[in-house]
Amino acid sequence: MKILGLISGGKDSFYNLMQCVAQGHELVALGNLHPAPQDKKDELDSYMYQTVGHDVVHLYKDCLDVPLYRREISGKPIEQGSDYVVTAQDETEDLYELLKGAKEAHPELQGLVTLAYLWQRNQEELLNEMAQAGVNAILIKVAAIGLKQQHLGRSIEDMYPYLCQMNQEYDLHICGEGGEFETITLDCPLFKRKIVVDESEIVIHADDHFAQVAYLRFKKLHLENKTVHEMNPAWISEMGLNPVWDADAIMAPIEDIVRSKQRVCEAKDGTGDQERSTINDQGQLNHRDNNQEDTLVSSRSKFTTHESDIVCAIGGTIAYESPSFGEKRLLSIADETTACLQNVQTKLEKIQLSWAEVVFMQVFVSDMRDFGAVNGAYKAFFGINPPPRACVGAHLPDSTRIQVSCTAIRKEVTSPKPRRTLHVQGMSYWAPANIGPYSQATEQAYHSFIAGQIGMIPCTLDLPNPSSLAKETAWSLRNLSQIATLRESDLVNRTALCIAYVNSSDHFASVIAAWGHIENKKTPAPVLAICMPSLPKSAQVEWQAILHYGKVYAVKEQYTKENGVEEGIWPNNGGQDGYETDDDDIYELGKRELHPTALSLLHEQPPSSSPNQYQAATTTPQWKSRTQSWFLAPLLMALSVIHVPETSSLSSMFSSLSMSSERTASSQDVNNTFTKDTLKDMITMIIKAMGQILGSHKAPAAGPGVEGGWEDVIGLTLYYCGALVQQPECLGPTLDELLSQFTTTSNIAATFVPVQAIADQGVLAMTIHAVGKMPTIPGLLQA
Repeated sequence: MKILGLISGGKDSFYNLMQCVAQGHELVALGNLHPAPQDKKDELDSYMYQTVGHDVVHLYKDCLDVPLYRREISGKPIEQGSDYVVTAQDETEDLYELLKGAKEAHPELQGLVTLAYLWQRNQEELLNEMAQAGVNAILIKVAAIGLKQQHLGRSIEDMYPYLCQMNQEYDLHICGEGGEFETITLDCPLFKRKIVVDESEIVIHADDHFAQVAYLRFKKLHLENKTVHEMNPAWISEMGLNPVWDADAIMAPIEDIVRSKQRVCEAKDGTGDQERSTINDQGQLNHRDNNQEDTLVSSRSKFTTHESDIVCAIGGTIAYESPSFGEKRLLSIADETTACLQNVQTKLEKIQLSWAEVVFMQVFVSDMRDFGAVNGAYKAFFGINPPPRACVGAHLPDSTRIQVSCTAIRKEVTSPKPRRTLHVQGMSYWAPANIGPYSQATEQAYHSFIAGQIGMIPCTLDLPNPSSLAKETAWSLRNLSQIATLRESDLVNRTALCIAYVNSSDHFASVIAAWGHIENKKTPAPVLAICMPSLPKSAQVEWQAILHYGKVYAVKEQYTKENGVEEGIWPNNGGQDGYETDDDDIYELGKRELHPTALSLLHEQPPSSSPNQYQAATTTPQWKSRTQSWFLAPLLMALSVIHVPETSSLSSMFSSLSMSSERTASSQDVNNTFTKDTLKDMITMIIKAMGQILGSHKAPAAGPGVEGGWEDVIGLTLYYCGALVQQPECLGPTLDELLSQFTTTSNIAATFVPVQAIADQGVLAMTIHAVGKMPTIPGLLQA
């Protein structure tokens, strides 16, 4: 990729350029912003730019033999929030004009994507790495306790031990990111010529006894050609291009686990490296005959929306919900995406919500080749920080090409700690940049939603080559961990629900074992592994996780001395509503401890006077449910899967669906077993299992819990094996009929998702998301 190098002259800008070139990018020009001459200042009060040393920058074009584009800083630091919006006379607009001019002069500049290879690096390691890589940067400004004017002009290599000492004694930022010092680069391996300082003077800006502010002003400089000895052609191979992160420690064990599981699978099935060809991996039997007229508006569930004072949800929504469409079919996927999201928006507006309050999206598309077109239409509905999302392929019924569901949290409920969004768009070594209009994570009201993560290598945004499930699984879980860690979310101990999407049912055992390596064994989260026809970038695995953010919420109330605290005051809360920084380690975890629950229900086949090939006169259970839950007040997540045991007579039906590409499964074979009545029995079992889970977490008189049973359920998602469910349009009415027997409310957002396979010979799977009674600090102390 051809790039523009934005430089201040400091150590970071040139070491980042070195990383860019080492990663294969081509530097075609430099860009710089500097003070206007009429300002007569060497350093401006800028929020964004280093300007001290600006009198050296003009030499860099000759150091690197590339054009240099400069622009005066005319704006001021007006907009200082983390979410920038176009603001007249703000200094950010100067950067925009600089980039615009450079792009006009160099049309070959590709996209102006931010390359930030120093993002989130360990700072002590990074400074030492810069010095060892040949970056000759000297201190040009000091402004911190422990740094004096005698340190000006000294190189970062010379200062490294002293800066480490100051970091230990005074918490001085070792790379000067707190403004403690600034640097100017005189030489680096990219340079063909080096800068030599002939004459300089020290300017005292503030003669504070503890933290003197002083900088160097250069009066005379010249360039020198570098000798053959000084030009090191091997500098790229000697650089650290694979920095070590804490999360990297999980990668090698996960690769070993996945490869081990693959070898077991290959030995058992005799498939070797060749993919098995099964009904699950080829398509779904419920695709309609080309001669059959599509029903654009299928029978839908009445459970479409959840509205509450805090967490709300919109169930699975498609474009063809409005009767106004009639039999009209939208021609482009972009138009269908727009119509689908307009329907979601209408539902949001009915419950007084906007897109700005949406915290997570699930997007299912029938053809992942439409990914770019979908994103183009999708992004028009969002602002600077779009919500995280999981986007996967699914063979949607009725020739529908896109289905969307979402969760929203009302913004007024979290004052004074508002929603926090992580939206990193630059390429780095940290974790992948977003490859669509979504953010990496959102935290609000106990929830932490992380966008679906595939196994991209962060510094290139490519999947491992050659293709490897082991490496993709390791990278995707490593990336998931990196995002959670940066947002102070505990992936191991606070994951409430994990979904692993894979593109082949052969991968189930591998990904489940990989997750088992990092999960908390005492309080494991429900894990659902499902096979989908395609994932973004043709990935083999994608992880979706919902976490409990782990903070206690304090409600402003009045208390008397009888409560054990001073009147009107409670510990560690400054008399304000909001989230506390202390976690449940202090506030008696036992009062609202984690409650992982697992239960099984069996369904014995009824007696039959004329058993077919899948029915034998036996009491072996035809199917059973496996149900798991994770609860830490107020968040409850549960998963129930209907699966066919290997000992069941139905197991042979699954075997019969494994076929070569020359053989076609008989729809009649499937219909003999999975009738509407059978589906009704299965959904009944799931609902009963979920009801038991909700009942087991019922709130006590004092203390947190799920107060209303199904009334506290925000949303549910029913995943169904498309090859086995011949009439998906009956799922909505069936769920409505059965769920209405257990609750009088229709205030639940339901989503139906066709999948190619569910782990452990699954037929149906349901996840529920419930939010119960809010825990409070005073409530915990009194419980």
